[in-house]
Amino acid sequence: MEKKKETQQIFIKKSLAIFSLTCCEGCQFELLKDYVNFNHLLNFYELKNFRLGQENNLDGPFDVAVVEGTPESQREYKLLHQIRRESKIVVAMGACANLGGIQSQRNHLPAKYIGKPEVKTLYDTIKIDFSIPGCPITNTEAISILVDLYWDKIPKLPGHAVCFECRLNENECLIKKGLPCLGPVTVAGCNSICINSKESCFGCRGPLPQANFIKMKEILSAMLSKKEIEDWLTIYGDYQKKWLGINKRDKS
Repeated sequence: MEKKKETQQIFIKKSLAIFSLTCCEGCQFELLKDYVNFNHLLNFYELKNFRLGQENNLDGPFDVAVVEGTPESQREYKLLHQIRRESKIVVAMGACANLGGIQSQRNHLPAKYIGKPEVKTLYDTIKIDFSIPGCPITNTEAISILVDLYWDKIPKLPGHAVCFECRLNENECLIKKGLPCLGPVTVAGCNSICINSKESCFGCRGPLPQANFIKMKEILSAMLSKKEIEDWLTIYGDYQKKWLGINKRDKS
């Protein structure tokens, strides 16, 4: 009796590029952390450009380009616009790209101390088609999003807050203990990793659109001074302050 030949489905691979601007490159390391999962991604994509992961890199065009970080120099601004021109889909990866990152704290320094342009998110610079949130991102979520994009699907982020995952993990609510936490207004998907470790959520995954930001501001105001709230909301970027309608500090 003849053995049946094993058949393997062969996909026509699309081209993928992964770029980093000014950042710690932690999100790219997170992509590589799970070799099996990353190797699964390569069943769908030809990796044409990935400075951190390979030596021989090619120029565009690309089907999908993933960008981590924020543009901090004319060279990076030029590169970012080139990536946009040469890519069908551009994905902003991580809190730096989506919220401005820790480096955007310099936006609050007096103007005389700032020698470079104001730090902007990728959304403020070019057209972005989708985002992968987090600081760092979550490996499984990022791979899933990129596979969805391969199939021309619109990826969906969780439609609930980090608090939902907290309840599933049976964490004690930090706000009920009188501690500040942005879990109620932050997009889930991290498995409430910070609160699992008894740390507050600082909102690195970005705002939940339907969240009650007015109530969140009231809660924080009962725990923190105005300056402390500003500091809290600039850890991952100035964009966070817009959630609660807090203006920038005077930079004169």
